[in-house]
Amino acid sequence: MRLTLKTVARIAAVLSLAILAACASTAKFQQMMDGYVGMPISDLQQRFGYNYIERQLPDGERAYTWVWKEKGVFPGYETPTTIQTFTSDKGQHVIVIPGTYFPQTPYETTCEFTFITDKSGKTLTWRAHGNGCAGFAGPGQILSPASKP
Repeated sequence: MRLTLKTVARIAAVLSLAILAACASTAKFQQMMDGYVGMPISDLQQRFGYNYIERQLPDGERAYTWVWKEKGVFPGYETPTTIQTFTSDKGQHVIVIPGTYFPQTPYETTCEFTFITDKSGKTLTWRAHGNGCAGFAGPGQILSPASKP
């Protein structure tokens, strides 16, 4: 297969857009996490839930770690069978090109993020790692009772 300059330019443009999208997602995640710095840890506990790991650090600081995981399966699919007919000097011809089956593909994304607090519980900084952090949009809507009995 021979690539033309136009084809190479199109491929480069698509790759550039994909890289920019990934950078934008990472920047959005960083901006969201930076917005939590300075908040009391009690606010973050209410926002992210109470299923965290808490560790004592030197100088009275504490680390609170949450893990977000998503598992799923992209469904399998099959491309359609193609039937081509043509006529030549030898008669009518039919070419059948069977479809290709692509099996289902499992996936898993994770993001482990930690907030560091001072002795008073004020958030000082954060760190995160995992293949799903850029796609983590933060906690969803917080559900709570409408009124207390």
